[in-house]
Amino acid sequence: MSQSESPIRAMFDVQRTAVKQSQQLFKQGMATQRNVDTMALTGLKGQESLQRQQLELAQAATHGYLSATAAMLPSDDDPEAHRTIDETFEQLKTTHAEVYEALERELERGVDSADELSGEFVDTLDEQTAQLLEITEAVEDQTVQNVDELSGQLREQLDQTQELQDQLEDQLERQTGDVEELLERQAEQVERFQQQLEEQAEAVTQEIPVQGTDEPHTKIETDPEHTLESVEGIDADTRDQLSEAGIATIDDLTRAGPEAVAEAADISEEQAEDWIEQAEA
Repeated sequence: MSQSESPIRAMFDVQRTAVKQSQQLFKQGMATQRNVDTMALTGLKGQESLQRQQLELAQAATHGYLSATAAMLPSDDDPEAHRTIDETFEQLKTTHAEVYEALERELERGVDSADELSGEFVDTLDEQTAQLLEITEAVEDQTVQNVDELSGQLREQLDQTQELQDQLEDQLERQTGDVEELLERQAEQVERFQQQLEEQAEAVTQEIPVQGTDEPHTKIETDPEHTLESVEGIDADTRDQLSEAGIATIDDLTRAGPEAVAEAADISEEQAEDWIEQAEA
């Protein structure tokens, strides 16, 4: 038995116990009434009214029990069950009225006839109560089945939700690992690039003349074909300006470009382009 099934079964057991207790109380009332009938006919009408009220209360309680079940699980609200209950109690009420009508006629003829009729009524009560309990058991089984199906669906949904959550966590973990790996590769590339820049800066620094001297860090070609003296328009002062900017040879001039040469010698770019063309020739 499932955990959800146990409370439902217990509820129906309580309801069945209440119905059976009502039946026993009613039968006890019938037995008491038979004893009273032997003593006096005058109290018959009062007892008939009281038992009629008990039937109506039992009928209302049974309807209330089915309505409470339907409120918990609306799909279990069976109109046919309510009709069956009404028909059952109407038969009981009819039989009850007939019994008392007969009692009024037969009490004068003897208690034996009344006992026979009362026993007939009790048999009818037992039969109708059994039918009512059978209906209750059918409703109970359907209720338990619906609850079990609903519980199974909820468990399945919970399992699917957990599976989806696990997939998302795995995907997030993989993506995080990919991002970390990418960042590491980029860091290595940046580090290599910085190292290359440092090496290039060091190489350029070695070619720049030492401050306060005319000698560069590296030996500059002094062959007239490689010096700036071969370029028309570049005098000694201009050569000093260009040399301070790192332009000391023909090769330096062709590599520098018009803009850098113009800025170093304080001339126009057109003039610088002319010097570069001479150097390339």
